[in-house]
Amino acid sequence: MDDDEHVPVADSALSVPWLSAALLARHEADENLRSWLQTPGLLTQRMRDTCGAAFRMNVLSERLERGDHLREVELCCDGRAWVYAQTRVPAATLAAEPWLARIGSTALGEALAAHGAVRRPGFDYACLPADVDVVRDALARRELPAQALWVRRSLFTLGPHALTLREVFLPDVGQRGA
Repeated sequence: MDDDEHVPVADSALSVPWLSAALLARHEADENLRSWLQTPGLLTQRMRDTCGAAFRMNVLSERLERGDHLREVELCCDGRAWVYAQTRVPAATLAAEPWLARIGSTALGEALAAHGAVRRPGFDYACLPADVDVVRDALARRELPAQALWVRRSLFTLGPHALTLREVFLPDVGQRGA
């Protein structure tokens, strides 16, 4: 697929225009936000580097939903949530890789990196409205007003199995202090 195109992709029964990294700059002018959205490598490590001792990862929930394992976490700095992340591990992946339901307080990226043979081909981006499930959940957790937020989506593969991570970038991302 050409980097100058985007194709609506089904996500949780909602068809949204996910963008490639090449198209992100055309849709988001804020350079600071773009730099966070396009963080290469582990977002958790960048937050640790930025926030130091003020970094916290809070596991909000882990549960089965329609047979899939769903894990929700917040990445916080100075007590303020910067990122809400939701991982969905399909039942087939969980059956083949049961350790994914037991990573506890370990960051997903770190757990996957320690596992080894994991691939993540790249990121997709979308500015999703407040009524989309993952944005609605992120806003509700912090009692924020309804607003569209940028979401970064990635697909990890472990051999023939996959899992999806959606990271919602909250309004405070990248802002330290008061």
